[in-house]
Amino acid sequence: MRGTWRSLFVAIASTTGISAIGISACTGGERPPPLVDEPLARDGSIPISEAGPPKDAGDAEAGDVPSGCSNTVKDGAETDVDCGGNVCGKCLDGKACIAKTDCAGDACLNGTCTTPNCTNGSSDGDETDTDCGGSICAKCTIGKRCKQGSDCVSGACTNQVCRCPGGMTEVSRAGGNGAYCIDEIEVTKYQYNKFITANVPINDQIAVCKPPTNTEFVPRGAWPPASAPPNINSPNVGKAYNLSLPVHYVDWCDAYAYCKWANKQLCGAVTGGSVAFDRADQADAGAWYNACSAQGTKPWPFGTIWEPRCNGGQGLSLPEDAGGPIAQQGNGYGFGGSNQDRGIYASNNGDVNGNYTIIHFAQCAGGVTGLYHMTGNVAEWEDSCDGTEADASCRVRGGSYTSGVDNQAGLACATTRSEQRVPPVADPDPLADIGFRCCLY
Repeated sequence: MRGTWRSLFVAIASTTGISAIGISACTGGERPPPLVDEPLARDGSIPISEAGPPKDAGDAEAGDVPSGCSNTVKDGAETDVDCGGNVCGKCLDGKACIAKTDCAGDACLNGTCTTPNCTNGSSDGDETDTDCGGSICAKCTIGKRCKQGSDCVSGACTNQVCRCPGGMTEVSRAGGNGAYCIDEIEVTKYQYNKFITANVPINDQIAVCKPPTNTEFVPRGAWPPASAPPNINSPNVGKAYNLSLPVHYVDWCDAYAYCKWANKQLCGAVTGGSVAFDRADQADAGAWYNACSAQGTKPWPFGTIWEPRCNGGQGLSLPEDAGGPIAQQGNGYGFGGSNQDRGIYASNNGDVNGNYTIIHFAQCAGGVTGLYHMTGNVAEWEDSCDGTEADASCRVRGGSYTSGVDNQAGLACATTRSEQRVPPVADPDPLADIGFRCCLY
């Protein structure tokens, strides 16, 4: 992708990627050619889809179900997402209920499916591990025993052990005590658009984010993306590149809601849930920092010796215009005469359907195998806030393309800044360089 292709696409940071606009099917070969020196081929050659959450989000029963019971939204008579009520399958333990008939274990206690056998500290019934798996109990977490994907929170059962799903990588907790999963790259515009088009009710947010705090999930800028950069003959080439850009201009509530919809969590504590505001840079506490720093052993994700490997600005030994479109493409892209993606690099070589086999700029890797872009490019929200109020400040990790090419401190794993959960509109917009990724426990 050096020369013409790289100038047109690689740091285009311009086009936005996944918008609420319709997505047409990709025709073969209409993808920007991969970089010859930076991308890393992933295991195998079968594309991994970036689309949406695992299926069977809350449904305890297998087989065909009405379409409304697999749309990843709590609607109709459902008591939890895609389960409960008089139409969808019964809910597993831990899901919301109104009556015992909503629950696979015929036990509803204080609005939650709660079966005694699922909390007795034993592996009984059809459980695949202690108090998890099977047709009644909650799904098992990473590292627990399983028989099939439906036994696992991740939806992935490999050699009878729950493992990370495609698009995520496994991270050991500092000091031992198991592992968790983290998205291998920042959430892309393609992925985020799947969330937008799922029409998740705005009132389904957690209490602190409900209107009037957060009134919509649409990013405040760089959205929707144009179909293709100007001067590109084939629209799908530009669109495929655009869809591979990380989503940004999203607030904390947007990020939290997306991860919840995707059956994941906004990265917080190493065991799930939020991490204390004053402990986010401790490897035994914060999942994001633990992953970036290889359990606290590396100041930068790629190692202990500084190198300008990540996108802190116009760098990476790329052409001068690599951080955005070439001169004649400096305006437009559907953003009212300006390119709001300028400076941001695409994460992968995805097609218009969100499939990809190659990671771009794989030299910005670590702190564990299969993890990329933990610093630079876009900064990332973390589930770590200094209060429960709507105007509380929350942690933003990893630096961004605004940090500076050789800013060693600003691009370190321990680097943080704070922004209001849903900051007021300003110029420049504090959300312009903020994206996120999710974790799974």
